[in-house]
Amino acid sequence: MASTTIATEITGQIDRLVSDFSSKHLNLKHNESISSNSSPRSSSPSYDSDSESSSASESSSDSLTWLNPSHYVYIPSTAYPSSVSSAEQFGHALRRLFDLHAVDGILGLVLAGDISKPELKDADFVVVKGTPATHKPSLESTSKTTTPTHHASLLNAFAVAGLRSVVSFPSSEPKAYVYILERPPVVFPAMSHTPSYCPAHLSEASCSAPVKAITSIDSTPNIPTLAEWNTLWAAWDLVTLRMIPSEMLLQKPIDLRHKCLFYIGHIPTFLDMLLSKAVGGEPTEPKYFWNIFERGIDPHVDDPDHCHNHSVVPEADSDWPSLSTIIEFRDRVRSRLENLYKELDSGKRELTRRIARMLCMCIEHEGWHVETLLYMLIQRSPGALPSDLPTTLPPPGFASPPWDVLAAQWDDTWESSNAHQSESHPEAKTVTLGPVELVLGHDDSEGDDLKFDGSNADEVVHHEYGWDNESPARAIKIGKFKAEWRPVSNGEFAQYWRESQGKVPAPKSWIVSEDEVTGETEIQIRTLYGPVPLRVAHTWPVLTAYDDLEAYAKSKGGRMPTEGELRLLLDTYEVGYEGGGGSGFRHWHPVCPTTGGSLSPSNKGTNGGVWEWTSTSFQGHEGFVGTNLFTGYSEDFWDGKHQVVLGASYATIPRLSSRRTVRNFWQHNYPYAWVGGRVVYDVEC
Repeated sequence: MASTTIATEITGQIDRLVSDFSSKHLNLKHNESISSNSSPRSSSPSYDSDSESSSASESSSDSLTWLNPSHYVYIPSTAYPSSVSSAEQFGHALRRLFDLHAVDGILGLVLAGDISKPELKDADFVVVKGTPATHKPSLESTSKTTTPTHHASLLNAFAVAGLRSVVSFPSSEPKAYVYILERPPVVFPAMSHTPSYCPAHLSEASCSAPVKAITSIDSTPNIPTLAEWNTLWAAWDLVTLRMIPSEMLLQKPIDLRHKCLFYIGHIPTFLDMLLSKAVGGEPTEPKYFWNIFERGIDPHVDDPDHCHNHSVVPEADSDWPSLSTIIEFRDRVRSRLENLYKELDSGKRELTRRIARMLCMCIEHEGWHVETLLYMLIQRSPGALPSDLPTTLPPPGFASPPWDVLAAQWDDTWESSNAHQSESHPEAKTVTLGPVELVLGHDDSEGDDLKFDGSNADEVVHHEYGWDNESPARAIKIGKFKAEWRPVSNGEFAQYWRESQGKVPAPKSWIVSEDEVTGETEIQIRTLYGPVPLRVAHTWPVLTAYDDLEAYAKSKGGRMPTEGELRLLLDTYEVGYEGGGGSGFRHWHPVCPTTGGSLSPSNKGTNGGVWEWTSTSFQGHEGFVGTNLFTGYSEDFWDGKHQVVLGASYATIPRLSSRRTVRNFWQHNYPYAWVGGRVVYDVEC
């Protein structure tokens, strides 16, 4: 089909033109094929904040100028996606619109109107060519927190299109809303748009499963496809090859972890080793990589000499293999995996549960390490170190956040939530849950894998795979308790930290300094773009060790939640990535939590894009069967020092953040991971 290009040039305000139904419409079929003509990304303004005086407000004019795209696409509400299938169609149409009309890698999307129809088949668009005066949002207009009814579906549709919303805000025109979209190097689709793998040689009936939206409490088949691998490889390569300066490769951003180069070699080595375990075969050359890159370290924080079994790595920098040698090895291992998929698709090799589990384990292992590496690298973020040390590079191809605009929105959300809670009743800052019986985990014992040799495809293809500590399903009783709606914020913890006068250390997610003029203590929050003032990030959940948050909870007359209590709360009120939550690289930083606020009648929302501590010690449970694909994955950390952690951070991939049975674990005094926590209170029955 020939492509149609219609651009209506209007020099007035966007708020005037979005309501102009007399404008021409651009009719697009979602399956039209076109070549991209979007311009290369121009460098977006970066945010520099070495001190409070170098605040986000100083960059506001640059940010607002950048928020004025050359082209806008107006879409009436008839095109809003409201289901998985319509989001898929909308995403394909939007991808084409972005190809045609984005300038410098940016496109404005304006939603308006209040009429609707059941499905998106043919969509009407108005393409508006802007001028410098077309749209200059002010902080006042962007601070409003009202979002469209189908905001989460829109975010999922953007991901289908390979796009990301940098910022969004309501127009002054009633029922109109603006998204500023970019096409970054990597975007993770929601799991409802991420099919589970099924070999091509099997019948359609064997592979098909009912299409449904995946929420934080659904179970779903989850064998990764090569497309899902390619998305994760794009993220891994971006972090390892474009954010780590060459002079940092043989340095340790955190003393309790290996040098950066180790992790670049560890990921393909782990995949190579598990491929051999699952399907046989010799190690990929160079074979000695299995000796030095097999396993990382997690030494005891209070006794670094005490550590589980791990690889013995070279001591001298000169003894490490070169980066180019590791990349060549990585490419050979990836080719080995691709060849396995070819064998499975052709029927030459049968897909068994052991192979399927290996594929799930390896892709999730790589997902864990993307996040692990990033929380290491943030300790070397720009503006936080002496000038003679190499610093982490900001994520390339992602627009620098317009901190002023975002901070105004977060403040508005925070204040609106506080007002909503105050107007409800005296105890509205907490929610009461329980008593209830809750099922933790799912039935997925690796010990049962040999029972399913591949002859029954349904038992292999439609199974949900997880880590050994997630199985089996087990019922627990939870008593009545009250929980804070939101995790402890940076602002709340800062007040406690100042008043505690040294009783708890400053979080490693902060940079604390003394103003040379006033002598006052200043707090900045680390981000991968550089530090931002506390006033920008005071609403974000604080990221710090369990011990510090436990002390905070006690100071408030509360405690930290058990695993069951936190699981119940997240099941009830966390929307997850599918529902528009803050995980999955939707942002490269935390956000203000929205649970328990005025934005949703159900009080559902996001916890801000962080993991959360529990008071439950990481130990075994009845029916546990350890993995022999990754020996010691759980048991090595049943040492009484690790706590169960639930949720997901902003850098947790959707396949991990969307599975409710996933359990993370960290040492109680480990301060670097992206983990926050909330206060709960006992309730007398």
